[in-house]
Amino acid sequence: MATSPPTEGRFAQVLQCPICLESLRRPTVLPCGHTYCNSCLQSHISSKVINKGTPQACFPCPVCRADTTLPDTTASVDHWAELFPVNSIVSSLQDVSVETFGEKFCDLCLKWNRETSAKSFCKDCRRFMCTLCKEYHNETLSCISHDVVDLSTDYDTSIRIPSLSTLDKCHRHLNKSIKYFCMDHSSLCCSTCGFLEHRKCERIIPINDMLKTFDSKAKSKYLETNIRNIEQHMKEIISKIKENSDDIQNDKSDILMQIRNLRAEINAKLRKLEDDLIASLEGNHKSEDLTLHNQEARAQSLISAIGSDLTQLDLVMTHGSEVQKVIMLHNMEKNQDRYFKAISEYKEELKYIKIGLEVNKSLPDLINVLNQFGQIRVTRSQTKLPPCPVVTVSQPTAETISGLSGTPLKDRKAVKVSEFSVKLSDDTSSCYISNVLTLQRAQYVFVDYNNEKIKVYGENFQLQESMKLQGKPWNACILPDKNMAVTLPYKKTILVFGMENKMHSVREIKTRLQCWGIAVMKGQLVITTGHDEHSILILDTNGSEIRTVRPNNYRSNELLSPYYVKLNRDETIIYISYYGGNKLAAYNTSWNVLLTYTDQDMNGPHGIDTDREGNIVLCGYSSFNVQHISRDGKLIKTLITKKEEKKVPVAIQFYRDMDRFCVTYCDCDVVKVYDMCD
Repeated sequence: MATSPPTEGRFAQVLQCPICLESLRRPTVLPCGHTYCNSCLQSHISSKVINKGTPQACFPCPVCRADTTLPDTTASVDHWAELFPVNSIVSSLQDVSVETFGEKFCDLCLKWNRETSAKSFCKDCRRFMCTLCKEYHNETLSCISHDVVDLSTDYDTSIRIPSLSTLDKCHRHLNKSIKYFCMDHSSLCCSTCGFLEHRKCERIIPINDMLKTFDSKAKSKYLETNIRNIEQHMKEIISKIKENSDDIQNDKSDILMQIRNLRAEINAKLRKLEDDLIASLEGNHKSEDLTLHNQEARAQSLISAIGSDLTQLDLVMTHGSEVQKVIMLHNMEKNQDRYFKAISEYKEELKYIKIGLEVNKSLPDLINVLNQFGQIRVTRSQTKLPPCPVVTVSQPTAETISGLSGTPLKDRKAVKVSEFSVKLSDDTSSCYISNVLTLQRAQYVFVDYNNEKIKVYGENFQLQESMKLQGKPWNACILPDKNMAVTLPYKKTILVFGMENKMHSVREIKTRLQCWGIAVMKGQLVITTGHDEHSILILDTNGSEIRTVRPNNYRSNELLSPYYVKLNRDETIIYISYYGGNKLAAYNTSWNVLLTYTDQDMNGPHGIDTDREGNIVLCGYSSFNVQHISRDGKLIKTLITKKEEKKVPVAIQFYRDMDRFCVTYCDCDVVKVYDMCD
């Protein structure tokens, strides 16, 4: 708001958008109860759905991350925010603040540090305006239809607390009022919701009947107490977080000091080793150089003696008598023999000297091993906090887990409703659909491993296009840039295709290991490598390897041969099927194991998907079955058995926001469609 008097503090948080942190404009409320500016909500939807290419007609709440489904699944994504109602309570509080808090200043002028008295108020923009800003506002094309009132004349009639009549409207069917309460799901619903979603529920009563035994004051009191307790508890958590922030800042300072000390110690040691080695070099060089100098001096002495003999021989042969010549030649012959002997002895003693560096044999290994001083380890342990105090009241309890349709999950079964062929005229082998991918615009991608093809089908499963690949594809996913990535495991290659208008090749990504399963987690690629090191590769979208995840017990036949990977809707849990270990593992985004699932009737886990409640469905390749598993890793029911189909299930994919899924089978030309029924 334009002003902030003390009284307004009561509404400050309520009237502030959690996204833009400014006053709410067209406050739009989601089914979970959180309210945002309509434009901010649409921007959030665009970032989560449009930019990511998510096929499901839902999005997470920015605050509580709850999956939010649409009242109308046929609406354009660009207008999803408009499908949700205005929060009448927030609108009322905004209007109370307009009436109560004294003189108002123009919001636009305040941004320029000018206090100009407001003369008008726009109910759509939720802004006060001076006369000049009003003229500009009214001339703006997008604001022509806005409801602008004059504060001097229309204050009492137009900006008072409005009726809260919209509060009892259904969030999913805006023209319907809340009429019923479903005790099976503890849910309020209109007549349309009751017919579509709660028709099989046994305990659904008119809301007026519920009011006969409903103590609103008591419930309000305990809810207010609990919420205040939660608020206080969150403040304690924030305090702990701040303490932890201070602690890790101290940890950082200590580690920096340790790193510098470690470097100093290593430098000192290296300097001493260097000085010792240089001293040894100087000593050896001096000694060997002296040896060569002595050898050279002996050679010079011998040359001098030979030169003297030659001079005497020349003198005698020129001026001496015949007798003298005979004597001289006789002596020279003896000297010649002595010279030959001396040279022979000298040559035997003469050695060619070379000085070299013999490196410590362990040093290359040490250099290879010493690729880092150490590594920074982050350890996380559960913060010790007292439990949040909660006031409880008696609530109806369900005997079994219930699905959205009201039928207990353990009593529901998969019933085949149709099947269709994916065999093309030019296919040379029976089909092996190793993966099914759903796209927007009701498109489906089938990855045919045997025929080395990508097949795209539209509504009613009519073939739109197919592409022949140079290798056997296994898995596919949609990248953040809306392109599709397809794995070719034996070529260690990920092919990237553009999907606009017609499928076309964009680029290739080479991987260090075989690439089987693929998924996108927060902008990074998660790749399973099968039996190739039994590991998981984390890559960026350009193919650069960020890290390798390998479970500590992968050598003990526990988690071997990861083939399929699937993320839950909000990308907080990663599910991976381990064919060699007969297990399904769930990881958090830090790659800590949340749970592992195994069952005596599940062999060779393959394709994975999650239903719209977050429960898991898993194909058993070697056990010829499909199991339904709860989010906490407990078997709910075997949906498809070997006795029913007698085929090997490979991949499974749920339809968007439906209890319907399709299953592909090994060396089978048809894809079968099932419904979850009671």
